[in-house]
Formats: sequence, C-alpha cells, structure tokens
Amino acid sequence: MTKKFEENLATSSADSVPNDLFCEMDWGNSEFLESVQPAAINLSELFSCGKAPNAESPYSWMIDGKVSPAAIDSGDRWRVNLNVQSQVAEVADEVVKAVQDYSLNSTCVSEAYLVLAASYSIRKLVGKSDFVQWQGTVERLFDISKAVESNSEISMEAYQWLAIELPLVVSYQFPEWDGRQIWALEAIRKMSLSISELLDHDGWPTTRCLPSFGVIAASWVRCQLIVDAMKDKSVLTQDTGLDVVSQLEWMVRQVIRMMRFDRKLVFSGHDSSAASKAFLRCLLKLSSDSDDKMLLKQARGKVEKASEESGSANALGIDASNVSEWSESALMRSDWSRNSPRLAVNFSNGKIFSELSRKCGLISGETTPEILADGKPLSSSAAFEISCTQSDEAIEYLELEKKLDGRGLLTRQFLLSNVDRFLLIADAVVLPSEAELGYRCSFPFAEEIEGLRESETTEMYLLRKGKIQSLVLPLALPEWKVARTKHSFEIVGDAIKLTQNCHGSGLYAPLFFDLDPKRSCKKRTWRSLTVAENLNRIRSDDGAAFRVHLNKQQWFFYRSLATKGNRTFFGENFTGEFLFSQFSKNGSVERLVEIE
Repeated sequence: MTKKFEENLATSSADSVPNDLFCEMDWGNSEFLESVQPAAINLSELFSCGKAPNAESPYSWMIDGKVSPAAIDSGDRWRVNLNVQSQVAEVADEVVKAVQDYSLNSTCVSEAYLVLAASYSIRKLVGKSDFVQWQGTVERLFDISKAVESNSEISMEAYQWLAIELPLVVSYQFPEWDGRQIWALEAIRKMSLSISELLDHDGWPTTRCLPSFGVIAASWVRCQLIVDAMKDKSVLTQDTGLDVVSQLEWMVRQVIRMMRFDRKLVFSGHDSSAASKAFLRCLLKLSSDSDDKMLLKQARGKVEKASEESGSANALGIDASNVSEWSESALMRSDWSRNSPRLAVNFSNGKIFSELSRKCGLISGETTPEILADGKPLSSSAAFEISCTQSDEAIEYLELEKKLDGRGLLTRQFLLSNVDRFLLIADAVVLPSEAELGYRCSFPFAEEIEGLRESETTEMYLLRKGKIQSLVLPLALPEWKVARTKHSFEIVGDAIKLTQNCHGSGLYAPLFFDLDPKRSCKKRTWRSLTVAENLNRIRSDDGAAFRVHLNKQQWFFYRSLATKGNRTFFGENFTGEFLFSQFSKNGSVERLVEIE
C-alpha cells in the first residue's frame, strides 16, 4: 500500500467495522445451524465455473508464480472434495490450520491465497466439522481481514484478497447474518479506493501493479459480481459508494488488449496462468459495450481472417494500442488479432523494460541503454517522458526522452508497422560537446528463445525450438563482418548486445526487427546512407540515414542528432528531426512518420 492509499483509507467517511461484529450473532445457536445447513450457496455458479465437481476454482484465475504450486493444489483439492463430499473431515482440518496458522503480519502470498481459498469453503464446512473450531475459524478470518490494514509490507494482491475479497465472499455466503452488510460495505469502500489508485480513467493499470495485474483484475471481477448479486438479493440495501464502475468497465477492454497469443497478459511472468473461458465470460459481464465481445473474439483468434467485414474488430475502428503517460507504460499492437505483433513498454523509474512478441515471446526484460562519455557512465536520475506519439493504420510510434547528466539527452524510438510487420527500436544520444561516446544496450531473450548468428554478415536470427521467428538487423553496423568497424553485435548470455563507439557529440543506434518469419528467410540488405547539407557531407554525429531492403520491400529513414538543417539523403530533402519512409509498389515514396 502507498502512503496516499493509507491516508485515503484512514480519512474516509465510511463507518469502520466494529471489532465485536461477529459477537452480535450467536453462531452456535441451533436455529442458525438449522437454517444454514440446508441452504446451498454456490459461488461457482455465480462465476460461471460449471457444476462439475472438478471445475476450475474461480480464485485461481490468472494466478501467478508468487503462489506456490502446493498452495494452488490445496485450494483446488478443498474445493473438489467439498463438492463431492469426500474426505470432508481432512479438508476441514486443513482449512482450519491454514487460517489459524496465518500470522497477522505475514507477507507470504501463498499463505494469503490459502486463507482466501478457505473463505470460499467456509459455509460448506458448517455441520461437517467441530462447530467450536468452525466458529473460531470464521472469527479468525475477520481478524485477518482487519489486521491487513496495519501491514504495510503486504503485497497488492494479498491486500486485495484479504481486505476486500474475503469479507465479500463470507458476507455473500451467510445471508442469515445481519452483520454482513456492514462488513460488505467496508470492503466495497476499500475496493473503490484501491481501483482509484491502481487504474487510470481508461482502466489502464499503474506500472507497479503491471506484473500482478491479472491476479488483481480477476479478484476485482469476482468482487464486482458478488456485489451485483448481493444487490439483486437486496442484501445490500444502502448505497455502496462504489463510484469506480466506469473504470472497471474500461478495464475489461484493457485486459483484452493486454492478452498475448497464449492468453496471458503482457508484463506478466512466464509462470502466470492464462485467462480461462470462465474468467473471460465473467469479465464481459462487467462491460455494457457489445464491442468488447467482438474484440475478445478477435483477440482469442475466434474470428476468421476473411471476415474483415462490418462486424470484425478491425472494422470497428478501435485502436488496439494504448499509451499511458500516467502509468509510464505503453502497449503497441498492429491489430486485435491473436497473432498480432505487440510491444509492451514499461518506462517508469528512469528505466525501460520491453516485451516483444508475436506468436511467441521474442524479447523480454530491461532494455535501458548504458551511455559512456570519455569512458565514464552518464548517470541520470531523471525520468523518461513521452515526447511524441503517432497511431494510424500504417504505424504505431512512441518516442521517449530522458535528460542525461551534463545537459545531454537520450531519446528512445519505437516504430511498429501495422501493415508490414516490423519493429524499429532506436536510441539517439546528443551531448552539448564532443566526447568519446560509448553505447551499450542488451535485449534479453524471452522464454525458449535463442540467437543464431550468420557466418559472413552481422545480422542475427531469433529462434524458438529451432525455427526462425525474427530477423534482427544492426543497421549502424556494416552488413559484412569483414568490414572495419568500432561497433559490435553479439550474443552475450541470454541476450543480444549492441555496442557502438564514436567520437563526437551525437550517436544513433537503430535495431530493425523483422516480424515476418517467412520474409526473414529471404534476401535482405541494408546500408548507411550519405547525408548532405549545402552539397557537403555532414558528420555522423550531426545526423544519420539508413536504407533497409527485405525481399521486395524497401524503407529508408533519417534522424538528426547534434544539429538540424536542410538535409539531403536518398533523393529526399528534409529539414526536420525524424523521417521514416517506404517505397510503394509503383516506386513512389510514402512518408510514414515525419517529425519536425
């Protein structure tokens, strides 16, 4: 929890839950037992998990590697055994132990997950276990939920489970209990504050919760469905104060947008769970926009390629990409299809983390460059800021800037082609005076990816299980290895590393990723172009231009560095900062990006 969140929670006008809330009812009363036991409250039906005893546990939706496999197995086994009424006494003992052994200042996510799983099981244990133990377990759940507020070290997902979801789950299961409304309303208030802190107005998550966003979003979905069900049954008769419904509705589209080819979310780890059918069905229940259903079909690959008709996601004209200055993150996608090339970027805290994928992950990890001047690193505590964006049918473009110590400037460019399936990642470094400039940047391989070098040329392939997934061109290096250069492009550990060196006040380091595996196997070439001004060739630290030729397609681009002027290159005149163009089939030149 952040300080701001704690302050909002403390100063909220809602009444806090009294410590003797559970004492208001005689849980051991025979009338209570008689009324509770016959009435089945099935949360699985509420969450569309199916009636089969071994159906998916809703609380395991989108779970990630922070929860141990043993904890997940225990939660699943409790649910299955209680559904078929098998080994109930053993399950009861394990549930009681998980709750009673949970330390009130625990920071273990697996332990919190087991407590949440126990809360889902608590009603089914009525009359099936020692009642004194059962009553103590329910009261302990209340104590755990209350204690979370004073645990500043608890993770975001554990807080969501224990402070918000747990009270709603228990309250929903016991409509016989008069105190349920007080506890539920307090949980709803916390949920409202949490959503306001972690989502922007478009439903996009803050950077610090990106790795666990699937877990948190899944819990919000369950909580909202419980709240809606309690309203329908008139359990909640007061105004809930949940004024973030629109953020949750926008979140639906963001979750769909963030889904990768494997239905896991971008920024999540390889050990995260994929979005299940039950979760996605429940997710759509939070949206009143019918377009989201079509977008989900497209993202899951359920729409035929030939159906780019009136009903397809592409025809809806909804941008598949999203850039959030508030969150300091972005997702660039060519389209809504399952196999769309996509680049996720987290540029918070002065660093850049990039995730490039298509039908599989390609690059995943920190891609912040290291800049040296006269052998010394140019450190900087400044943040990256968005300096330019462009999104249209042809390309997605994002430009970030960061001030370097000594009045230098680092600019990172991302250009993703929506049509031709390639990605340009380029860094421009500009210093106020000349120096011996050094540039180092690594691009970590995603899971199961390895690099393969060509024997005579400097390009590299990205392979998965022996098959080419992408071709990577180091455009500032000569095409042939026999040529002299101060630069290098190599495999170091589980990453590709680009190194460039020059003397001057500017440096440009572009990498070109071909995201069409079939084209990657065909002929290619690239060249550094001559740039002139007033009929004189300019220095490389004043500006640089390149041409890329893949099979039958060609592109060329230019970037000014230390100075700008009326520059000529490849038959083009340009006075601005950046130009990216392509040759069309009829030989004409089309400017895709033009930055003055």
